Amino acid sequence: MNKESSNIRIIDIAEMAGVSVGTVDRVIHNRGRVSEENEKKVKAILEKANYQPI
Repeated sequence: MNKESSNIRIIDIAEMAGVSVGTVDRVIHNRGRVSEENEKKVKAILEKANYQPI
């Protein structure tokens, strides 16, 4: 895991995407309902940050 991904938090991703922490959690764990637009925004940030849930 690179240094950048180890330092990013769900709250940081939520702020960057302009969504709630709950929305980020639902996208990461593929549960609940999330709009397609928000899902795309969150996934793009997760990919760019090389985020890997622990």
